[in-house]
Amino acid sequence: MMHREHIYMARQPQAKMTETRLILVHAGIQTRSPAGKTQNLDSSVRRSDARNYLPSLETLPRTKRLALLLLLVFGLTLARAHLGVAQGLEKVRIGMPSLSLSFVAPQVAYARGFFREEGIDAEIIRIATNIGIVAVTTKEIGYTTAVGAGLRSAVRGLPLKVVTYFNGRPLHVLVAKPELKSLPDLRRKVIGFAGYGDSTEFMLRAILRQGGMELEKDVQAFQVSGSGQRLQALLSGKLDAAIVPPPFNFEAESKGFVRLMAAADVFETSVSGLALHIDTLKDKPAQVKRMLRSLLKAQNFIKSNKTESVRVIADWLKLEPGIAQASYDIYVKGMSLNGIVPERVLESDIERARREQQVKEAVPVGKIVDFAMLREALNELGMK
Repeated sequence: MMHREHIYMARQPQAKMTETRLILVHAGIQTRSPAGKTQNLDSSVRRSDARNYLPSLETLPRTKRLALLLLLVFGLTLARAHLGVAQGLEKVRIGMPSLSLSFVAPQVAYARGFFREEGIDAEIIRIATNIGIVAVTTKEIGYTTAVGAGLRSAVRGLPLKVVTYFNGRPLHVLVAKPELKSLPDLRRKVIGFAGYGDSTEFMLRAILRQGGMELEKDVQAFQVSGSGQRLQALLSGKLDAAIVPPPFNFEAESKGFVRLMAAADVFETSVSGLALHIDTLKDKPAQVKRMLRSLLKAQNFIKSNKTESVRVIADWLKLEPGIAQASYDIYVKGMSLNGIVPERVLESDIERARREQQVKEAVPVGKIVDFAMLREALNELGMK
């Protein structure tokens, strides 16, 4: 079983109840509160007792009574239709390693209703990368956005596949205390990353090699799951440096910390997207396509609607407007609108994962990545 203390719901059930109540308000329908008391959700109706209210209808002119009844019928129909749609949505659980810009596409798909448009009742779950991989493998959740870890796990033999990428390259940056001006200055320092097996481990290793160093040999490795937690550990002095994605690097830099290197300078493949169990791709192709359509719509919305996207980013990550806008700009600069990564890049990434994990057999791209469903979704949406 999944360890529940490692996860929390990114969206609470109350949000959905509020959404339902908005429909019921317009219909003038009563609902029951958790305490069991009747609440009238139509603010224009002061009394909930129909016997007290009905006589007032008789005092109205016939045309007004007819109009009111038609309005009530329409409201009831609308409410029932809404509830029927909600009941008809397919529940899908999506694992997300942390609240960071790398994973903003599913959040936009949720906030803008693209999942619901495609018949998906999405439940976004905050879950550490390694636990998320286990949860997908055991089918406790349907998908993970940690495609870097998903790819490496598939190379190792787990029944996973990557079906789309959100970015062409990683967004992460290595930031350090102000007195550390270059990579060699990191020698014997404490550096934070998300954990062994996480993509931040491999980004950090690639960055350190540029300074002639290795992770355990030349620096002290410190695992801190969650980008926000790593930032706080850095700001509090527990870490000398940390690898973090936007917007956390912007916040660190605004406080005087130094950007030493971007992971994109040494790490070609993105680490965010969508990975799933191979059985899901085989047994639920319609669901997979609807998931992909939702995320493609979200990516296209982000690209085309800066103001609203910045607002979603600011609200979701609790950012000041300036940092939210800077985060948006860096995301759009590296985003992938069609979700496809060149095969040359995938071959390189798979080969690197094979060497690092000491997998002897060659691993073909088709065993790890499958863009067939993504291409169908792109074609249906009229996207390239």
